[in-house]
Amino acid sequence: MTTVLQVVITGVLLGLIYTLIGAGLTIVLGVLRIVNLSQGILVVIGSFLAFDLFVRWGIDPILSVLILIPVFFVVGALAELLFVRVPARDSSSRAMLVLFGLMMVGEAVATLAWTTDSRSIAVGYANGSIAFSGIVVPEDYLIMAGVAIAVLGLTELLLYRTMLGKALRAVGQNRQAAEVLGIDSAWMATVVFGLGTALAGAAGAALGVLFPFSTQLDSQWLAYSFIVVLIGGLGGVRSSLVGGLALGVGQAVFSQVLPLDIVPVVLYGILAAALIVRGGGIGLARVRRI
Repeated sequence: MTTVLQVVITGVLLGLIYTLIGAGLTIVLGVLRIVNLSQGILVVIGSFLAFDLFVRWGIDPILSVLILIPVFFVVGALAELLFVRVPARDSSSRAMLVLFGLMMVGEAVATLAWTTDSRSIAVGYANGSIAFSGIVVPEDYLIMAGVAIAVLGLTELLLYRTMLGKALRAVGQNRQAAEVLGIDSAWMATVVFGLGTALAGAAGAALGVLFPFSTQLDSQWLAYSFIVVLIGGLGGVRSSLVGGLALGVGQAVFSQVLPLDIVPVVLYGILAAALIVRGGGIGLARVRRI
């Protein structure tokens, strides 16, 4: 029983961080109907920037999140204005092609800046743990899960307790009706893309503490974000939480019973099976009204 609780607790903590990845993707997809294919490389860049802030200036990743969120928001907003807005007017497919190109550019830039060497953020609490009733909880998982809860909670408040959030949700539910009511849907698109990018950067800082990372890890994080969306559906933070927790607990269970190098293969297989069963791709993920 202790082993089961250990696995479940670890999976839940990890799932909260995975929720950050999925939330950024599902918010953009739910409002703009565009799959942000650059989500994975954004997470990787977030990890590297958090690493640089820690190594060069001694800034803890917890504080790095506070720096990366506004920086990534601006980057995402500019990307929507300069590269995504015009193609998105024609079709979401054209916008996705542009985002695929941005993903390739991001990979190239990241490789030039940081090479392909693997790195990790060696914070003081990385090797610490908290034990109770025979269950050992890693401190880094607990702290980064707390960071994820704070970021997700603020995002939820933004979406449900502010006029801006109501406008974003209105555009996602019926863009034409929102425009009739005087909502600037183009500006909302910029904001939501910036928000999704900011969540990816925050996820990168948190994941960089838990796992070694390199510029080649972007496809894994992109795949994991797809899994979160496919399990949880569209609808914002709450839907992403369902998918993120399922992914985190699933990974923890598989890591307990399978060799570690096989676990990603199993998760990719689940993603492929989900896409086949759904039949229409990630764009037909179940919608929950927000």
